[in-house]
Amino acid sequence: MAVLRFIVPLLWLSATLRAAPAERESRWKDDRLACASCHEEIVKAFRPTPHGKAMEFGSAAKDVTCASCHTGDLAKHMETADPTLVNNPAKIKPQAATENCLGCHESQKHMMFWRGSEHQSAGLGCTSCHSVHKPAADGKLLAKKTQYETCLSCHTNVRKAMLQRSTHLFRDERGASRMQCSSCHNPHGAQTEKLISANSINDKCYACHQEKRGPFLWEHAPVRENCLTCHTPHGSNNEQLLTLRRPQLCQTCHIQGRHQTVAGRPNAMMNINRSCQNCHTQVHGTNHPSGPILMR
Repeated sequence: MAVLRFIVPLLWLSATLRAAPAERESRWKDDRLACASCHEEIVKAFRPTPHGKAMEFGSAAKDVTCASCHTGDLAKHMETADPTLVNNPAKIKPQAATENCLGCHESQKHMMFWRGSEHQSAGLGCTSCHSVHKPAADGKLLAKKTQYETCLSCHTNVRKAMLQRSTHLFRDERGASRMQCSSCHNPHGAQTEKLISANSINDKCYACHQEKRGPFLWEHAPVRENCLTCHTPHGSNNEQLLTLRRPQLCQTCHIQGRHQTVAGRPNAMMNINRSCQNCHTQVHGTNHPSGPILMR
């Protein structure tokens, strides 16, 4: 017992010392403060950002300074205050600014598909969406206040969809959306169409809708092929994000089957309530032995 009384506090002290973060000396001194003598407000906004912290406390990638991004004749710029002697990434071609950013970020996983991506091919660059000096609320250094504003400034067609009856904009108790564009898309490039951040569109949908994944004993071919066959992801005036209202959606494939599928009387069962799904309830697939036509 006497030994335990000695060992237990020792182990606790050892764990505490191991868990305590080591203090790192700030690098904001000497020549790093030279820029702040003229650009005080910019430096003040920049220091809390991820880039500012990398400059202040060091980065595993490289030693970050103002000259890492602002290339040019810095010594002469400090003497003359001539802005033309220094390159401002926000005022040069996006592709040129991006090459500078990739000096640090190219090895990161989310950047592996940037070269040849849709956004690069469209002539966009890092400074098209990001502003290094102004920290955004979500910490992504976005050029605009929110991710939606940044993306929708180009993708105006999506704005309309997000204001329709059925959307993916689930909101928390504060009214903020819990889903962002980056919840499904990787703007820096992806191996899947539409910059989807998964191996396929269906894999991205299954990340939230696991109950639709299967495999099922009885499959519905369009469901296995692509969720977007029936659903539109950004918004729809039809329930459940459907591309068309039922029964028109079902009739795009099932023109004639075991029974008449053309809408008849206005009060016919296939026209009211959930339409075809009044009977064919398991439209995504079923494991029931008696469910070959997805009725149970």
